[in-house]
Parts: sequence; C-alpha cells; structure tokens
Amino acid sequence: MNPGSLPDGPSHDAKHPKKLIFAPGDIQPTSDPKITPTETPDPSATAIGVTAAPAPISRLAAEALRSNTSTPDSVAENEIVSHPARAHQFVSNPPLTISQMHPTNPLHQFHNWFRDPRLLPSSAPETCTLATASMPSGRVSARVVYLKELDERGWVVYSNWGSREGKGGQVFGNHADGEDTLSAMPEPGQDESLQAGLQEGNKWAALTFCWSNLERQVRIEGLVEPLSRDESEMYWRTRERGSQIGAWASWQSKVLWSMEPELLLDRRRKSLDPTLCPQMRVPGDVDATDIDDGRALLEKRVKEMEERFAGVEQIPLPPFWGGVRLVPESVEFWQGRRSRLHDRFRYNQFTMSDQTPPQSPPQQPHPHPTPVQQHQQTKWLLLALSSGAFAALNGLFAKLTTDTATTTFAAHLIHIFTSTSNDATDDDLISSHPIFMLLIRGLCFGLNILSNIIMWALFTRALTAGSSTTKVSITNTAANFLVTAMLGMGVFGERVGAWWWVGAALMGVGCVIVGRRD
Repeated sequence: MNPGSLPDGPSHDAKHPKKLIFAPGDIQPTSDPKITPTETPDPSATAIGVTAAPAPISRLAAEALRSNTSTPDSVAENEIVSHPARAHQFVSNPPLTISQMHPTNPLHQFHNWFRDPRLLPSSAPETCTLATASMPSGRVSARVVYLKELDERGWVVYSNWGSREGKGGQVFGNHADGEDTLSAMPEPGQDESLQAGLQEGNKWAALTFCWSNLERQVRIEGLVEPLSRDESEMYWRTRERGSQIGAWASWQSKVLWSMEPELLLDRRRKSLDPTLCPQMRVPGDVDATDIDDGRALLEKRVKEMEERFAGVEQIPLPPFWGGVRLVPESVEFWQGRRSRLHDRFRYNQFTMSDQTPPQSPPQQPHPHPTPVQQHQQTKWLLLALSSGAFAALNGLFAKLTTDTATTTFAAHLIHIFTSTSNDATDDDLISSHPIFMLLIRGLCFGLNILSNIIMWALFTRALTAGSSTTKVSITNTAANFLVTAMLGMGVFGERVGAWWWVGAALMGVGCVIVGRRD
C-alpha cells in the first residue's frame, strides 16, 4: 500500500456487524448505573447482558469484519465491542432563551458571549476556523486563524492572501496565466479592469468559534471584503519585528519541497551511505529519521529578509498581506443542552424583508447610489450631526447648572413673575426666593442628563448605520465644536478669533468630504 492511499477493504456484508470505533472522549460501556458519565469504569467490568469479556478473534476474522469506512490503525485492531459507549453530556448551561439574546444585532450578542468571564485569556477564545471554497470545483478548505477585530460591519482577520494556491486564490481569484508570484491584495472598490487577469474568486466564507468549556459555538457565514491599506497598516504596526520578517519571508501555501514516497527512503539511505563517508554510522532508525524538508529554504528566506530590512526602522506592509472582513449574512449561536436538545438562535440578514437570501455574490455596485444606499448615507450623517449637537447642549446645560448667567436669568424671571422693586439687585432677588433658584438649576441639571442620554443614543445608532467609525466620529466632533461655539456666543456672549472661523470652515469642508466619499 502506498503511503497516503486508502485501504481496499472488502465490501460490507449485511450479515456481519460493523466494527465500532471509540471516539476521543467517549466512555466505555458499563453495567453499573452508579458510575457517572464522567467516570471511567474498571476495564474488567462486564457489559450489560454479557457474562464474560468477548473472546479474542483472529486477524483474518478482524479483516473480514472491518467495514469500508473503518480507520486502518491500531484502534481498528481492537476487539469487537457489543454496543457503543456513552458520549459526553452537555450540562454546564441552563436553557438558552430568546430573552437572553440581543433582539436585533448579532454583533452585540457575539460581544456579550466573547466577554463572558468564564472564557479565560489562556484558552485563546479568539481562535476560530475560517472556511473557504474554490471555484468552480467547490472544494472546501479550512484553517485556524485569530480574530483580531470586531467592528460595526463584521469580523476581521489578518493573514497572507497573496498565495493563489491557498485561501487567497479561493477568495480573490487565480492568475489566468498561471503566474507564480505573490499577488497584491485588492483594494476596496477596486476597478474591474485591474482584476482582468484574475479568474473569478469566491467571496463566500464562514467562521466558526468553538468554546468547549462554555459548551457554546458561533457560526458566521457571509461575504469577504478586503480592508484598505490604511486599516491593515494600523494593525501591521502593532506586530513585533520578528512576525513582520516572517510575513515577508513566508510564501503561504506554496510547496517548498516535494518527493515521491518511493524515493523518500532511498534518498535518506544514500545520504547516509558509509562507503561515501567511512566515519559515518548509519542509525538504526534510518527508516524513521527525518531529512531536509524545505525548512532550510524557509530559514534562508528569513535571513534574506533580515538583511534586506537591517537598516529599516519600520518594516513596510507587504502588498500581499493584510486584513479581510467577513460581513455576515447569517450568524448562528449554539449552546449545548442535555440529551442533545441543543439551543440554536440564528440571525439572518436579507436585502428586503420579503426576499430570500442571495445565492451568489452581489454584482459590482452601480456608480450612482441606489435610493436605499442614499437613505443609509443620509441616515448616519443626520444621526452623527444630531449627536454632536446634543453633545454641545450637554455642555451648555452643565455650565448653566453652576454659572452666574443662570443667577441673572433666574433673577430676571423672579422680577417678571413677582412684584418686586426695580431697585432690587439680583442677589437680593435670589436671596428672597431661594427655592426658585434651586428649581432653575435643577432644571438645567436635568436637561444636562437628558441631553447626554440622547447624545449617546444617537451616536450609537450612527455607528451602526455608518460604514466607518472614523467618519462618524469626525462628523460628530465637528458638529459638537461648531454648535458649542455658537451657543457660547449666543448664551454667554463669548467671542472667538478669526482663526477659529478658519478652523470651523475647514471642519465644515471635512464633513462635506467625508459625507460625499460614500
């Protein structure tokens, strides 16, 4: 049998039972009801209805009873068991109910689960499995990656995407001419003409998080979009220098060394031929001794990169390395329960409420925004501007709670609604009506709290509706500064210099540019 090939076992005969293989974590069967599922019974204990252990069977009988799907290892050579073992039971969590789930946003729900104090940092809860599929064959491959960011659009991971033999080719497409080079990652919104030399990729992907100690799992399915170079650069600067060198040196998914199985041992024996070197002693485990498998080539590339960037303080971001965001189309939260009655809650995102999910990646966007896109853009802009205005009102009422202008305003109201002498000073009016002054300041304090609540509510909705937290924050801050200055001039008679107006004009232009960039 050649290494790596599957055994050609006999066809399964319905008259013979299949051989049962213990899975990792299974518990041996026992007749003692007092033994809990987490305990391992005495191997000498007899099974239910069996008075003695099954007698050993011959090798020929074992081969005859082996099914086509059994694994050809030492486990398959064990004695036949009469019935399967009891599997692990999920008992850690109470039932998961709809009241425990976020009503609309799976990102918030994921954040709640991810921040569960039972998820210790040592367990690396950010570990997840990224699955992609090749086109047009449909062959699926999966690999373990680390979640690095969770923003308002989805889950972000960073990796080498230039190798067209691996996930980079599956997601972003392969070179039609078979070019054997690391390809640069596409930019968001890249023109189609720039990707003319690439075969079509498959943007659909899936992420799976499995937290065994919590008996929870999260599955995300959606479309992959590349991050901008600026976004990838921000994370790249946080990596240690050795990791940056490794990213430049490693050609991910490329074969560094290969050999036919029948030549592998022969090459090893020739490399240890005592006739070529009389002092050389052939080891007894020559059949198992390793040989050069490409590691030397990889280490050579690492040294080349270290020499290349020896005098460079900040190693640049490779064009083939960066981040991608999985924008969810569906997110499923799974929690184990006893007797396999597991709980599953799934969030689905459709274009319209009465439509089915898309079955293929969306087409390139039209150069002019659709009414829905225009509405979304207008929505986050208005929300960001409004939150900035209420932030300014928050500061105004906070100042009025303690400022002398409030004293003057309260004295003016007392003079209007009460019969007092025109010669009375503000201090005299306030001292004669202290309750009225407390009510005015209490009203300002209440409006301060209300403005703060409204401001945060609008800002949170703007972050959810906007495509970038940076744009929302810039717009919010600009509106806050502008409205604060206007209120200061109108309410407190404050004056600003000419340079303030220049800055205000620049901030207004920045808001327009940020808004039109969509």
